[in-house]
Amino acid sequence: MTEFQAPFYSSPSEKIEKQYVAGVIAMQEGDFNAASRNWENAARGGHVSALFNLSLLWGGGSVSPYDFDLAADCWYKAAEGGHPRAKDMLWQLEAADRGGFGADNLAKFAEESNSGNTLIPSIMICAARFYEVLCRKYGATADVIAYELDAAACSDYDFVHSFIERTGIDKNFYLGGLNRLKSGSAADQITDGLNKLHIAMRSSGVSEELAVMARCSIVGHVISKSPFDERAQPLRGLDKFFK
Repeated sequence: MTEFQAPFYSSPSEKIEKQYVAGVIAMQEGDFNAASRNWENAARGGHVSALFNLSLLWGGGSVSPYDFDLAADCWYKAAEGGHPRAKDMLWQLEAADRGGFGADNLAKFAEESNSGNTLIPSIMICAARFYEVLCRKYGATADVIAYELDAAACSDYDFVHSFIERTGIDKNFYLGGLNRLKSGSAADQITDGLNKLHIAMRSSGVSEELAVMARCSIVGHVISKSPFDERAQPLRGLDKFFK
């Protein structure tokens, strides 16, 4: 991954630096879970580059569970530790967390990323947290979840129906959600923003399957922060979502 570049920080502790390097080697070998474990150990020892790399690894959904809050927490801590890329991009996360990012801006960033068939960690983290904030701020959570799950129930993809099952939400709650939104309502605008993000990701080179996973993951994050999360399973990363 091009995002994992030369480290900003080297630990004075040989043990901690060894953990960080082991994570880099695991990443190069495609063993994302081993990279995550080693960078977690290094991050606990205050390794700023390990923190930033974890935000990328977790934000891009490389491992399960797909935890946007942990990724954001690492992003904040890396920026606080002085990591230049984390600091340069921090305004995006801060804007998302106060609900001020803007759906059009988010879609524009996604379209201009030219990501190919990958999930951009910063976009995914910001999207998940931004839309959760909007749902909560405008009291639109229930309507958005019902709309999204009702739409997902019409999908031809088996992995989407598996996602719906993992939410643990009863079908009677979301059935008809597509038709319940009031035009111009907050929920209508939020789902429209998700539509724009999906189209933008496809334009940037993301496959339809991966763009659908991204949307499911964002909706899953909204569910995890809602009263409807009682039976929801943890979000799955790329290693498990399509299985």
